[in-house]
Amino acid sequence: MRTLYTLWISFFDICRLHSKPQDLPTSNVLLGFTLFFYAAIGGASLLMQFPVIDALLLTIVDTGLLIILISSLLYIAHFSSRITQTLTAVAGTNVVLGIFSFPLVFWLAFYEGDMTLPALLLLSLIAWGFVIYTHILHHALEIEFFLCSLLTLVVYLLTYSILIIMIPLAK
Repeated sequence: MRTLYTLWISFFDICRLHSKPQDLPTSNVLLGFTLFFYAAIGGASLLMQFPVIDALLLTIVDTGLLIILISSLLYIAHFSSRITQTLTAVAGTNVVLGIFSFPLVFWLAFYEGDMTLPALLLLSLIAWGFVIYTHILHHALEIEFFLCSLLTLVVYLLTYSILIIMIPLAK
């Protein structure tokens, strides 16, 4: 139990921009653990909007894109040795944000009142996730924060575009 608490604090510190992905251990087991929970939380959110098979397909594609895009960026930048830690950091911080966003997604999906507050809170979490993603890439790629912001935007838009293309296929 102490190990899970330590991991939670490590990911939470990255979310607060107090730690770097290099502060995490290089562990394929930890990577698998975080990717599993990344997919589980993403899939649970998608289940509120799509049938089980469609949510599963979109979750697999989203997780695959995360792995492919981050690994490709690090490989191109000649930082292949950081792939495990960077993927672990991105997946782990998305798990933390997913835990906070899950009630908001639930609220938006099933509540029929004023949606302004949950929508603004969810938008704030998405924006903070963008900052965290940029922070992780900044340390992993050792390039300027502004350039990492642009790379993060490209990754977000590419992932979003592919998933949007797949949504009509899923229905």
